[in-house]
Amino acid sequence: MKMLLKTGVYLFTFLLISLVSCDIEPELTDSYSDETAWKSEKNLNLYINTFYPLIGGYGDGVGMDATADILKMNAPTDSENQIALGTISFTPDNDPIGCWSWAYSWVRSCNEFLDGLNKNKTNLSEEVIKKAEGQIRFFRAYVYFCLARDYGGSVILLKELPTEKYHSRCQPDECWNFIAEELDYCAAVLPTTWKAADDRGRLTKGAALGMKARAMLYAKRWKEASDAAKAVMDLNVYSLCDNYADIFKYRRSDGRVNPESIIEFGYIYPDLGYSFDYFYCPPGDKGYAEVSPTENLVSAYQMQDGSEFDWNNPEHAANPYEGREDRFYATILYNGAQWKGRTIETFEGGIDGYAVGGGTTCTGYYMRKLFDETIDSQKEGFPAGELTHYFMRYAEVLLIYAEAMAEQGHLTESLNALNQIRHRAGFSPKKDLISESKSEVKSLIRHERMIELAFEGHRYWDLRRWDMAQIVLNGTNCVGTKITKNKDGSFNYEQVNCDNGKKRVYLPKYNRFPIPTSEIRKNPECEQFDEWK
Repeated sequence: MKMLLKTGVYLFTFLLISLVSCDIEPELTDSYSDETAWKSEKNLNLYINTFYPLIGGYGDGVGMDATADILKMNAPTDSENQIALGTISFTPDNDPIGCWSWAYSWVRSCNEFLDGLNKNKTNLSEEVIKKAEGQIRFFRAYVYFCLARDYGGSVILLKELPTEKYHSRCQPDECWNFIAEELDYCAAVLPTTWKAADDRGRLTKGAALGMKARAMLYAKRWKEASDAAKAVMDLNVYSLCDNYADIFKYRRSDGRVNPESIIEFGYIYPDLGYSFDYFYCPPGDKGYAEVSPTENLVSAYQMQDGSEFDWNNPEHAANPYEGREDRFYATILYNGAQWKGRTIETFEGGIDGYAVGGGTTCTGYYMRKLFDETIDSQKEGFPAGELTHYFMRYAEVLLIYAEAMAEQGHLTESLNALNQIRHRAGFSPKKDLISESKSEVKSLIRHERMIELAFEGHRYWDLRRWDMAQIVLNGTNCVGTKITKNKDGSFNYEQVNCDNGKKRVYLPKYNRFPIPTSEIRKNPECEQFDEWK
Protein backbone atom coordinates (compact mmCIF):
# COMPACT_ATOMS: atom_id res chain seq x y z
CA MET A 1 0.00 0.00 0.00
CA LYS A 2 1.04 3.60 -0.37
CA MET A 3 1.57 5.08 3.09
CA LEU A 4 -0.49 8.26 3.19
CA LEU A 5 -1.39 8.13 6.89
CA LYS A 6 -3.66 10.84 8.21
CA THR A 7 -3.04 13.81 5.95
CA GLY A 8 -6.84 13.88 5.66
CA VAL A 9 -7.12 15.69 2.33
CA TYR A 10 -10.53 17.25 1.79
CA LEU A 11 -11.61 17.09 -1.83
CA PHE A 12 -14.44 19.24 -3.11
CA THR A 13 -13.23 19.77 -6.67
CA PHE A 14 -14.44 18.03 -9.78
CA LEU A 15 -12.32 15.03 -10.80
CA LEU A 16 -10.41 15.02 -7.51
CA ILE A 17 -8.17 18.06 -7.83
CA SER A 18 -7.65 21.51 -9.20
CA LEU A 19 -3.95 22.14 -8.89
CA VAL A 20 -3.79 25.83 -9.29
CA SER A 21 -7.17 27.24 -8.31
CA CYS A 22 -7.72 27.89 -12.00
CA ASP A 23 -10.98 28.72 -13.68
CA ILE A 24 -11.06 25.63 -15.88
CA GLU A 25 -14.53 25.24 -17.31
CA PRO A 26 -14.87 21.64 -18.47
CA GLU A 27 -17.73 20.56 -20.64
CA LEU A 28 -20.53 19.70 -18.21
CA THR A 29 -22.63 16.65 -19.09
CA ASP A 30 -24.43 13.94 -17.18
CA SER A 31 -21.84 11.44 -18.39
CA TYR A 32 -18.50 11.70 -20.11
CA SER A 33 -17.58 9.82 -23.27
CA ASP A 34 -13.98 8.89 -24.05
CA GLU A 35 -13.83 11.76 -26.53
CA THR A 36 -14.83 14.51 -24.09
CA ALA A 37 -11.42 14.76 -22.39
CA TRP A 38 -9.74 15.43 -25.73
CA LYS A 39 -12.11 18.10 -27.09
CA SER A 40 -10.27 21.09 -25.62
CA GLU A 41 -7.11 22.09 -23.83
CA LYS A 42 -9.15 22.92 -20.74
CA ASN A 43 -10.70 19.48 -20.60
CA LEU A 44 -7.31 17.91 -21.22
CA ASN A 45 -5.72 19.85 -18.37
CA LEU A 46 -8.47 18.75 -16.04
CA TYR A 47 -7.72 15.14 -16.98
CA ILE A 48 -4.00 15.69 -16.40
CA ASN A 49 -4.75 17.17 -12.99
CA THR A 50 -6.06 13.81 -11.80
CA PHE A 51 -2.48 12.49 -11.93
CA TYR A 52 -1.01 15.13 -9.63
CA PRO A 53 -2.03 13.40 -6.37
CA LEU A 54 0.99 11.16 -7.06
CA ILE A 55 3.14 14.04 -5.77
CA GLY A 56 0.57 15.38 -3.30
CA GLY A 57 -0.37 14.49 0.24
CA TYR A 58 0.78 17.03 2.80
CA GLY A 59 3.12 15.34 5.25
CA ASP A 60 3.33 12.07 3.29
CA GLY A 61 6.95 11.68 4.38
CA VAL A 62 6.08 11.53 8.07
CA GLY A 63 4.86 7.93 7.85
CA MET A 64 8.03 6.70 6.14
CA ASP A 65 10.28 8.58 8.55
CA ALA A 66 8.37 6.96 11.45
CA THR A 67 9.43 3.54 10.18
CA ALA A 68 13.05 4.73 10.38
CA ASP A 69 14.87 6.24 13.36
CA ILE A 70 13.99 9.95 13.34
CA LEU A 71 10.27 9.84 14.16
CA LYS A 72 8.22 7.69 16.49
CA MET A 73 4.46 7.18 16.41
CA ASN A 74 3.23 7.68 19.96
CA ALA A 75 0.62 4.91 20.03
CA PRO A 76 2.25 1.45 20.27
CA THR A 77 -0.41 -0.03 18.00
CA ASP A 78 0.26 2.35 15.10
CA SER A 79 1.24 0.46 11.96
CA GLU A 80 4.56 2.31 11.63
CA ASN A 81 5.61 1.04 15.08
CA GLN A 82 4.50 -2.47 14.24
CA ILE A 83 6.51 -2.37 11.01
CA ALA A 84 9.61 -0.99 12.74
CA LEU A 85 9.42 -3.52 15.59
CA GLY A 86 8.62 -6.51 13.40
CA THR A 87 5.09 -7.11 14.67
CA ILE A 88 4.03 -6.60 11.07
CA SER A 89 6.50 -8.48 8.92
CA PHE A 90 7.17 -8.39 5.20
CA THR A 91 5.91 -11.41 3.27
CA PRO A 92 4.69 -12.00 -0.29
CA ASP A 93 1.17 -12.04 1.16
CA ASN A 94 1.62 -8.88 3.22
CA ASP A 95 3.97 -6.11 2.21
CA PRO A 96 3.13 -3.04 4.31
CA ILE A 97 5.33 -0.61 2.37
CA GLY A 98 5.83 -1.95 -1.14
CA CYS A 99 4.10 -0.15 -4.01
CA TRP A 100 3.36 -2.98 -6.47
CA SER A 101 -0.45 -2.83 -6.44
CA TRP A 102 -1.00 0.91 -6.54
CA ALA A 103 1.94 1.47 -8.89
CA TYR A 104 0.58 -0.73 -11.66
CA SER A 105 -2.84 0.89 -11.37
CA TRP A 106 -1.12 4.20 -12.11
CA VAL A 107 0.99 2.69 -14.91
CA ARG A 108 -2.19 1.57 -16.60
CA SER A 109 -3.78 5.01 -16.11
CA CYS A 110 -0.73 6.68 -17.66
CA ASN A 111 -0.71 4.29 -20.62
CA GLU A 112 -4.44 4.78 -21.17
CA PHE A 113 -3.93 8.53 -21.23
CA LEU A 114 -1.03 8.32 -23.69
CA ASP A 115 -3.01 5.95 -25.91
CA GLY A 116 -6.00 8.29 -25.89
CA LEU A 117 -3.80 11.31 -26.57
CA ASN A 118 -2.27 9.58 -29.59
CA LYS A 119 -5.71 8.73 -30.98
CA ASN A 120 -7.09 12.26 -30.56
CA LYS A 121 -4.21 14.43 -31.74
CA THR A 122 -6.24 16.22 -34.36
CA ASN A 123 -8.18 18.15 -31.72
CA LEU A 124 -5.13 19.72 -30.10
CA SER A 125 -2.07 21.76 -31.06
CA GLU A 126 1.37 20.16 -31.20
CA GLU A 127 2.56 22.29 -28.26
CA VAL A 128 -0.38 21.23 -26.08
CA ILE A 129 0.16 17.58 -27.00
CA LYS A 130 3.86 17.68 -26.12
CA LYS A 131 3.26 19.35 -22.76
CA ALA A 132 0.52 16.86 -21.92
CA GLU A 133 2.67 13.92 -22.95
CA GLY A 134 5.61 15.30 -20.97
CA GLN A 135 3.58 15.52 -17.79
CA ILE A 136 2.11 12.02 -18.02
CA ARG A 137 5.40 10.41 -19.00
CA PHE A 138 6.93 12.11 -15.95
CA PHE A 139 4.31 10.47 -13.74
CA ARG A 140 4.89 7.09 -15.37
CA ALA A 141 8.65 7.47 -14.86
CA TYR A 142 8.05 8.40 -11.22
CA VAL A 143 5.90 5.30 -10.67
CA TYR A 144 8.60 3.14 -12.22
CA PHE A 145 11.14 4.83 -9.97
CA CYS A 146 9.04 3.73 -6.97
CA LEU A 147 8.91 0.19 -8.36
CA ALA A 148 12.66 0.15 -9.03
CA ARG A 149 13.35 1.53 -5.54
CA ASP A 150 11.12 -1.06 -3.86
CA TYR A 151 11.93 -4.13 -5.97
CA GLY A 152 15.46 -3.51 -7.15
CA GLY A 153 14.53 -2.63 -10.72
CA SER A 154 13.54 -6.14 -11.77
CA VAL A 155 9.87 -5.43 -12.43
CA ILE A 156 7.33 -5.79 -15.21
CA LEU A 157 7.98 -3.05 -17.74
CA LEU A 158 4.86 -1.90 -19.58
CA LYS A 159 5.66 0.92 -21.99
CA GLU A 160 2.18 0.85 -23.53
CA LEU A 161 -1.14 -0.84 -22.99
CA PRO A 162 -0.37 -4.58 -22.95
CA THR A 163 -1.60 -6.94 -25.64
CA GLU A 164 -0.29 -10.10 -23.96
CA LYS A 165 -1.81 -11.53 -20.79
CA TYR A 166 1.41 -12.56 -19.05
CA HIS A 167 4.68 -10.70 -18.56
CA SER A 168 8.10 -11.56 -17.14
CA ARG A 169 10.29 -9.30 -15.06
CA CYS A 170 12.82 -7.10 -16.84
CA GLN A 171 16.48 -6.72 -15.95
CA PRO A 172 17.21 -3.86 -13.50
CA ASP A 173 19.18 -1.89 -16.10
CA GLU A 174 16.20 -1.99 -18.48
CA CYS A 175 14.00 -0.33 -15.88
CA TRP A 176 16.54 2.32 -14.91
CA ASN A 177 17.24 3.03 -18.60
CA PHE A 178 13.53 3.48 -19.24
CA ILE A 179 13.20 5.92 -16.32
CA ALA A 180 16.18 7.95 -17.55
CA GLU A 181 14.94 8.02 -21.16
CA GLU A 182 11.43 9.06 -20.12
CA LEU A 183 12.70 11.90 -17.96
CA ASP A 184 15.06 13.06 -20.71
CA TYR A 185 12.05 13.34 -23.00
CA CYS A 186 10.11 15.24 -20.34
CA ALA A 187 12.99 17.66 -19.82
CA ALA A 188 13.08 18.30 -23.57
CA VAL A 189 9.37 19.12 -23.99
CA LEU A 190 8.32 20.66 -20.67
CA PRO A 191 8.81 24.42 -20.21
CA THR A 192 11.36 25.84 -17.81
CA THR A 193 8.51 27.91 -16.39
CA TRP A 194 4.82 28.06 -17.23
CA LYS A 195 3.70 31.51 -18.37
CA ALA A 196 0.06 31.44 -17.31
CA ALA A 197 -0.71 31.99 -13.63
CA ASP A 198 -3.31 29.24 -13.85
CA ASP A 199 -0.55 26.76 -14.68
CA ARG A 200 1.46 27.42 -11.54
CA GLY A 201 2.57 24.16 -9.98
CA ARG A 202 2.69 22.12 -13.18
CA LEU A 203 5.72 19.99 -13.93
CA THR A 204 8.68 21.71 -15.57
CA LYS A 205 12.03 20.98 -17.18
CA GLY A 206 13.61 21.37 -13.72
CA ALA A 207 11.16 18.84 -12.28
CA ALA A 208 12.13 16.26 -14.90
CA LEU A 209 15.86 16.83 -14.42
CA GLY A 210 15.50 16.79 -10.63
CA MET A 211 13.57 13.55 -10.72
CA LYS A 212 16.19 12.04 -13.00
CA ALA A 213 18.90 13.11 -10.55
CA ARG A 214 17.04 11.40 -7.70
CA ALA A 215 16.42 8.23 -9.71
CA MET A 216 19.99 7.93 -10.93
CA LEU A 217 21.27 8.41 -7.37
CA TYR A 218 19.22 5.39 -6.31
CA ALA A 219 20.49 3.49 -9.35
CA LYS A 220 24.06 4.33 -8.30
CA ARG A 221 24.69 5.86 -11.69
CA TRP A 222 26.76 8.64 -10.21
CA LYS A 223 27.70 10.51 -13.39
CA GLU A 224 24.12 10.57 -14.65
CA ALA A 225 22.91 11.75 -11.25
CA SER A 226 25.45 14.56 -10.96
CA ASP A 227 24.89 15.63 -14.58
CA ALA A 228 21.13 15.86 -14.06
CA ALA A 229 21.55 17.75 -10.79
CA LYS A 230 24.02 20.14 -12.40
CA ALA A 231 21.56 20.73 -15.24
CA VAL A 232 18.97 21.82 -12.66
CA MET A 233 21.51 24.15 -11.08
CA ASP A 234 22.47 25.60 -14.46
CA LEU A 235 18.86 26.56 -15.25
CA ASN A 236 19.38 29.48 -12.85
CA VAL A 237 15.72 29.26 -11.89
CA TYR A 238 16.04 27.89 -8.36
CA SER A 239 17.85 29.03 -5.23
CA LEU A 240 17.83 28.28 -1.53
CA CYS A 241 15.41 30.25 0.62
CA ASP A 242 17.24 32.69 2.87
CA ASN A 243 15.72 31.15 5.99
CA TYR A 244 15.14 27.43 6.48
CA ALA A 245 12.00 27.93 8.58
CA ASP A 246 10.38 30.05 5.86
CA ILE A 247 10.48 27.26 3.27
CA PHE A 248 7.47 25.53 4.75
CA LYS A 249 5.30 28.61 5.32
CA TYR A 250 4.29 29.32 1.72
CA ARG A 251 0.71 28.93 0.55
CA ARG A 252 -0.80 29.43 -2.89
CA SER A 253 -3.26 32.01 -1.61
CA ASP A 254 -0.53 34.46 -0.55
CA GLY A 255 0.74 34.79 -4.12
CA ARG A 256 4.41 34.27 -3.22
CA VAL A 257 6.69 31.96 -5.21
CA ASN A 258 9.14 29.81 -3.27
CA PRO A 259 12.53 29.98 -5.05
CA GLU A 260 13.46 26.57 -3.63
CA SER A 261 10.42 24.71 -4.97
CA ILE A 262 11.11 22.35 -7.87
CA ILE A 263 8.07 20.09 -7.55
CA GLU A 264 5.19 21.16 -5.36
CA PHE A 265 1.53 20.49 -4.67
CA GLY A 266 -0.55 23.51 -3.73
CA TYR A 267 -3.57 23.55 -1.46
CA ILE A 268 -6.19 26.28 -1.44
CA TYR A 269 -8.87 26.45 1.24
CA PRO A 270 -11.79 25.77 1.07
CA ASP A 271 -11.58 23.81 -2.20
CA LEU A 272 -8.66 21.64 -1.21
CA GLY A 273 -7.10 21.24 2.23
CA TYR A 274 -5.60 18.78 4.68
CA SER A 275 -5.88 17.88 8.38
CA PHE A 276 -2.20 17.27 9.13
CA ASP A 277 -1.98 19.65 12.10
CA TYR A 278 -5.11 18.19 13.71
CA PHE A 279 -3.52 14.75 13.98
CA TYR A 280 0.06 15.71 14.85
CA CYS A 281 0.02 18.94 16.90
CA PRO A 282 0.74 18.74 20.67
CA PRO A 283 -2.07 18.27 23.23
CA GLY A 284 -1.59 21.89 24.32
CA ASP A 285 -2.78 22.84 20.83
CA LYS A 286 -5.70 20.39 21.15
CA GLY A 287 -4.04 18.15 18.60
CA TYR A 288 -3.92 14.36 18.65
CA ALA A 289 -0.13 14.25 19.07
CA GLU A 290 0.31 11.09 17.03
CA VAL A 291 4.01 11.44 16.19
CA SER A 292 7.19 12.68 17.88
CA PRO A 293 10.80 13.24 16.79
CA THR A 294 13.29 10.92 18.49
CA GLU A 295 16.37 11.83 20.46
CA ASN A 296 18.29 10.05 17.68
CA LEU A 297 17.42 13.01 15.47
CA VAL A 298 17.49 15.75 18.11
CA SER A 299 21.02 14.88 19.27
CA ALA A 300 22.20 15.01 15.65
CA TYR A 301 21.55 18.76 15.43
CA GLN A 302 24.88 20.50 15.93
CA MET A 303 25.71 23.55 17.98
CA GLN A 304 25.74 26.94 16.25
CA ASP A 305 29.53 26.83 15.98
CA GLY A 306 29.39 23.52 14.10
CA SER A 307 30.53 21.37 17.01
CA GLU A 308 28.64 18.22 17.96
CA PHE A 309 26.03 18.19 20.69
CA ASP A 310 26.88 15.74 23.46
CA TRP A 311 24.78 14.76 26.48
CA ASN A 312 28.04 13.83 28.24
CA ASN A 313 29.15 17.46 28.03
CA PRO A 314 27.98 19.02 31.33
CA GLU A 315 27.39 22.38 29.66
CA HIS A 316 25.22 20.83 26.96
CA ALA A 317 23.37 18.58 29.38
CA ALA A 318 22.46 21.48 31.67
CA ASN A 319 20.85 23.47 28.82
CA PRO A 320 20.38 20.99 25.99
CA TYR A 321 18.26 23.24 23.80
CA GLU A 322 20.39 26.37 23.87
CA GLY A 323 22.92 27.34 21.22
CA ARG A 324 21.83 24.77 18.62
CA GLU A 325 21.86 25.31 14.88
CA ASP A 326 19.00 27.16 13.14
CA ARG A 327 17.36 24.07 11.65
CA PHE A 328 16.83 22.63 15.12
CA TYR A 329 14.63 25.55 16.13
CA ALA A 330 12.74 25.42 12.83
CA THR A 331 12.10 21.69 13.05
CA ILE A 332 11.67 20.65 16.69
CA LEU A 333 9.29 21.66 19.49
CA TYR A 334 11.16 21.00 22.72
CA ASN A 335 10.49 21.65 26.39
CA GLY A 336 10.61 25.44 26.87
CA ALA A 337 10.13 26.33 23.20
CA GLN A 338 8.00 29.37 22.50
CA TRP A 339 5.06 28.34 20.34
CA LYS A 340 1.89 30.20 19.37
CA GLY A 341 2.14 32.55 22.33
CA ARG A 342 2.78 29.85 24.92
CA THR A 343 5.60 27.68 26.25
CA ILE A 344 5.85 24.02 25.26
CA GLU A 345 5.80 21.72 28.30
CA THR A 346 6.97 18.19 27.55
CA PHE A 347 7.98 17.35 31.11
CA GLU A 348 5.96 14.81 33.07
CA GLY A 349 2.75 16.52 34.13
CA GLY A 350 3.19 19.40 31.65
CA ILE A 351 0.36 20.50 29.39
CA ASP A 352 2.04 18.77 26.45
CA GLY A 353 2.91 15.85 28.64
CA TYR A 354 5.10 12.86 28.51
CA ALA A 355 3.71 9.33 28.51
CA VAL A 356 3.95 5.97 26.81
CA GLY A 357 0.77 4.74 25.20
CA GLY A 358 -0.41 7.49 22.85
CA GLY A 359 -2.06 10.88 23.02
CA THR A 360 1.13 12.63 24.04
CA THR A 361 4.84 12.50 23.29
CA CYS A 362 6.81 9.39 24.24
CA THR A 363 10.10 11.02 23.20
CA GLY A 364 9.96 14.43 24.87
CA TYR A 365 9.56 16.28 21.57
CA TYR A 366 7.06 17.31 18.92
CA MET A 367 7.47 18.36 15.32
CA ARG A 368 7.50 22.04 14.42
CA LYS A 369 8.41 21.82 10.76
CA LEU A 370 5.35 21.44 8.50
CA PHE A 371 2.89 22.85 11.07
CA ASP A 372 0.95 26.02 10.31
CA GLU A 373 1.97 28.38 13.10
CA THR A 374 -0.76 30.89 12.22
CA ILE A 375 -3.54 28.56 13.39
CA ASP A 376 -4.74 29.37 16.90
CA SER A 377 -6.30 25.96 17.46
CA GLN A 378 -7.04 26.74 21.12
CA LYS A 379 -9.66 29.24 19.97
CA GLU A 380 -10.37 28.36 16.34
CA GLY A 381 -9.95 24.59 16.16
CA PHE A 382 -8.25 23.21 13.07
CA PRO A 383 -9.46 24.53 9.71
CA ALA A 384 -8.39 22.63 6.61
CA GLY A 385 -4.68 23.35 6.08
CA GLU A 386 -3.35 24.97 2.93
CA LEU A 387 0.44 25.18 3.19
CA THR A 388 2.25 24.02 0.06
CA HIS A 389 3.62 20.48 -0.01
CA TYR A 390 7.13 20.17 -1.48
CA PHE A 391 7.85 16.95 -3.31
CA MET A 392 11.31 18.18 -4.32
CA ARG A 393 13.31 21.18 -3.17
CA TYR A 394 16.50 22.73 -4.51
CA ALA A 395 18.30 21.66 -1.33
CA GLU A 396 17.70 18.02 -2.27
CA VAL A 397 19.23 18.61 -5.70
CA LEU A 398 22.34 20.07 -4.05
CA LEU A 399 22.51 17.04 -1.76
CA ILE A 400 22.15 14.68 -4.72
CA TYR A 401 24.92 16.53 -6.53
CA ALA A 402 27.15 16.42 -3.44
CA GLU A 403 26.68 12.68 -2.98
CA ALA A 404 27.09 11.78 -6.64
CA MET A 405 30.23 13.90 -6.98
CA ALA A 406 31.69 12.44 -3.80
CA GLU A 407 31.14 8.93 -5.14
CA GLN A 408 33.11 9.96 -8.23
CA GLY A 409 35.91 11.32 -6.10
CA HIS A 410 35.21 15.00 -6.81
CA LEU A 411 35.33 16.03 -3.17
CA THR A 412 35.83 19.79 -3.63
CA GLU A 413 32.72 20.13 -5.78
CA SER A 414 30.82 17.89 -3.39
CA LEU A 415 31.72 19.96 -0.34
CA ASN A 416 30.95 23.22 -2.15
CA ALA A 417 27.36 22.06 -2.68
CA LEU A 418 27.11 20.80 0.88
CA ASN A 419 28.41 24.06 2.34
CA GLN A 420 25.78 26.07 0.43
CA ILE A 421 23.15 24.24 2.44
CA ARG A 422 25.05 24.75 5.68
CA HIS A 423 25.42 28.48 5.04
CA ARG A 424 21.65 28.73 4.77
CA ALA A 425 21.42 26.77 8.02
CA GLY A 426 23.34 29.57 9.75
CA PHE A 427 26.85 28.11 9.83
CA SER A 428 29.58 30.65 9.14
CA PRO A 429 31.71 30.16 6.00
CA LYS A 430 34.62 30.08 8.44
CA LYS A 431 33.19 26.73 9.59
CA ASP A 432 32.94 25.24 6.09
CA LEU A 433 33.34 21.47 5.93
CA ILE A 434 36.76 20.48 4.61
CA SER A 435 38.01 16.96 3.99
CA GLU A 436 40.20 14.96 1.64
CA SER A 437 38.66 11.67 2.73
CA LYS A 438 35.92 10.23 0.53
CA SER A 439 34.47 8.19 3.38
CA GLU A 440 34.38 11.24 5.65
CA VAL A 441 32.67 13.37 3.00
CA LYS A 442 30.06 10.65 2.47
CA SER A 443 29.46 10.60 6.22
CA LEU A 444 28.99 14.38 6.24
CA ILE A 445 26.49 14.11 3.39
CA ARG A 446 24.52 11.45 5.23
CA HIS A 447 24.34 13.68 8.28
CA GLU A 448 23.13 16.62 6.23
CA ARG A 449 20.42 14.57 4.52
CA MET A 450 19.17 13.38 7.90
CA ILE A 451 18.88 16.96 9.19
CA GLU A 452 17.94 18.96 6.09
CA LEU A 453 15.29 16.53 4.81
CA ALA A 454 13.80 15.49 8.16
CA PHE A 455 10.08 14.57 7.96
CA GLU A 456 10.13 14.67 4.15
CA GLY A 457 10.20 10.89 3.74
CA HIS A 458 13.81 10.23 2.69
CA ARG A 459 15.37 8.66 5.77
CA TYR A 460 14.10 5.06 5.47
CA TRP A 461 15.02 4.88 1.79
CA ASP A 462 18.41 6.52 2.37
CA LEU A 463 19.38 3.98 5.03
CA ARG A 464 18.21 1.19 2.75
CA ARG A 465 20.10 2.33 -0.36
CA TRP A 466 23.25 3.03 1.69
CA ASP A 467 23.01 -0.56 2.98
CA MET A 468 22.92 0.87 6.50
CA ALA A 469 19.36 -0.11 7.44
CA GLN A 470 20.49 -3.37 8.98
CA ILE A 471 22.88 -1.46 11.24
CA VAL A 472 20.57 1.40 12.19
CA LEU A 473 17.18 -0.31 12.14
CA ASN A 474 17.87 -3.87 13.28
CA GLY A 475 18.42 -4.97 16.87
CA THR A 476 18.29 -1.34 18.02
CA ASN A 477 15.81 0.92 19.76
CA CYS A 478 14.92 4.56 19.33
CA VAL A 479 15.68 6.94 22.17
CA GLY A 480 13.54 9.57 23.84
CA THR A 481 14.17 12.06 26.63
CA LYS A 482 12.06 11.83 29.76
CA ILE A 483 11.98 15.21 31.47
CA THR A 484 11.01 15.83 35.08
CA LYS A 485 10.56 19.26 36.64
CA ASN A 486 12.21 19.96 40.00
CA LYS A 487 10.68 22.12 42.74
CA ASP A 488 13.10 24.94 41.95
CA GLY A 489 11.93 25.02 38.33
CA SER A 490 14.98 23.25 36.90
CA PHE A 491 14.73 20.05 34.87
CA ASN A 492 16.22 16.59 34.85
CA TYR A 493 16.77 14.88 31.50
CA GLU A 494 16.88 11.10 31.22
CA GLN A 495 17.44 9.23 27.96
CA VAL A 496 15.03 6.31 27.71
CA ASN A 497 14.09 3.51 25.32
CA CYS A 498 10.96 4.82 23.60
CA ASP A 499 10.25 1.46 21.94
CA ASN A 500 8.86 0.01 25.18
CA GLY A 501 11.91 -2.16 25.68
CA LYS A 502 11.59 -3.83 22.28
CA LYS A 503 14.17 -4.10 19.53
CA ARG A 504 13.67 -3.03 15.95
CA VAL A 505 13.67 -5.51 13.08
CA TYR A 506 15.16 -5.07 9.63
CA LEU A 507 16.20 -8.25 7.81
CA PRO A 508 18.72 -8.32 4.92
CA LYS A 509 16.04 -9.36 2.43
CA TYR A 510 14.07 -6.19 3.18
CA ASN A 511 16.49 -4.44 0.81
CA ARG A 512 14.21 -5.78 -1.91
CA PHE A 513 10.54 -6.22 -1.15
CA PRO A 514 8.71 -9.39 -2.26
CA ILE A 515 6.49 -9.51 -5.31
CA PRO A 516 2.90 -9.97 -4.07
CA THR A 517 1.58 -13.52 -4.16
CA SER A 518 -1.47 -12.26 -6.06
CA GLU A 519 0.80 -11.20 -8.95
CA ILE A 520 2.64 -14.53 -8.98
CA ARG A 521 -0.67 -16.43 -9.11
CA LYS A 522 -2.20 -14.46 -11.96
CA ASN A 523 1.00 -14.07 -13.96
CA PRO A 524 2.92 -17.38 -14.27
CA GLU A 525 5.74 -15.68 -16.18
CA CYS A 526 6.54 -13.46 -13.19
CA GLU A 527 8.94 -15.29 -10.89
CA GLN A 528 9.39 -14.48 -7.21
CA PHE A 529 12.80 -13.27 -6.02
CA ASP A 530 14.97 -16.09 -4.66
CA GLU A 531 15.17 -14.65 -1.15
CA TRP A 532 11.37 -14.61 -0.88
CA LYS A 533 10.64 -18.11 -2.25
